[in-house]
Amino acid sequence: MKYRLLILLFTLTTLPATAQEVVTLKAIPFSPAVSENIHVASVSDTRTTKRLGIQENLTAEKVELFLKEEAQQAVKAFYALSFSKDSTSTPIHIEIKALNVQESKRRMNDGIARVARAHVSLVFFEKQDGLLVETFSIKHNEDEVFDLANRAALYATHEKRIRAALEYCMHAFLNDYQATKNDTRNPDFQPKKENNKIEVKLGQWFSLITLKGMRSTYFEGYGISYTGFVDSKKGLIRPYEASFEVTWARRDVAAENGYSDVNAYVFRPELYFFYKKLFPGAYATLSANVPVGFEILENLEGNNSVNFVIGVGASQGLRFIPWEKNGLVFGVDFFQQLETSRIYNFDLGVEVVLGINF
Repeated sequence: MKYRLLILLFTLTTLPATAQEVVTLKAIPFSPAVSENIHVASVSDTRTTKRLGIQENLTAEKVELFLKEEAQQAVKAFYALSFSKDSTSTPIHIEIKALNVQESKRRMNDGIARVARAHVSLVFFEKQDGLLVETFSIKHNEDEVFDLANRAALYATHEKRIRAALEYCMHAFLNDYQATKNDTRNPDFQPKKENNKIEVKLGQWFSLITLKGMRSTYFEGYGISYTGFVDSKKGLIRPYEASFEVTWARRDVAAENGYSDVNAYVFRPELYFFYKKLFPGAYATLSANVPVGFEILENLEGNNSVNFVIGVGASQGLRFIPWEKNGLVFGVDFFQQLETSRIYNFDLGVEVVLGINF
């Protein structure tokens, strides 16, 4: 029993702990476009998770981010910089439903970039007849794009995006408040909800390294591919993908064309590639690509020659990614291609795919 306790204590003390860091909102006031004599009387934080999120800091260490002095105090102090309390100002009460920072990768026109987001969801209340009445609610994302290697600037500007999101929410509230404040006395009044359908999370970036075994009418072979894409529930997903393949003609096919051996080395960059999410962990795939490479051909007399190959290809298939974070990836593709090969012009076949998601 004593040894079990020692093992348990050793395990608990050697488990990696996530460090904590605080984000301090800078004391920078803003000028509202709409002039309303209000002040923020109270801020409540009803989030189930109080942290801003888990991010990698500048040393690539996973850290939990928190607002300094707790979210409700930090948000109230930030708004107090721009809306001071006096004897004539109207008290406004705010509930924090969501407040977090996120990071993901995204495919851009000039390559892959990092995207940082501050997501805020606030509900505004006004006291009427001694009761707090909801008058406005809003969800807002403040996004910013960075070069893939520019992690330092991304990490250093989380607080700037939080301030920008909070400022946006207050501007939206004031615009609505000025237009509808007299309507709150109407018993049929309904609080306005702005940006209620906004995507609260950045799409997760998947990086896949996959191996594929290939078999077609004319050849067999294998390939290795990298695929990167941002997950999305709606519409078509546009991944970034490139692969390298090594194939060899079947013996009977080579002999029928006057060769004893035919090997091909092909790079297949993406031309058009699409995923469609069917349900969590399952995707339909569709691609058009341009294979470029060369064949090494050995004739029946043992002489070698080289043939440049280029063509156009297409494929349709399925990908299964059961685990979002890390784990196996598997799938199948059916492909068709036109190519300047010495042994065929049109070919079709099947690929079995197995790899990892990281």
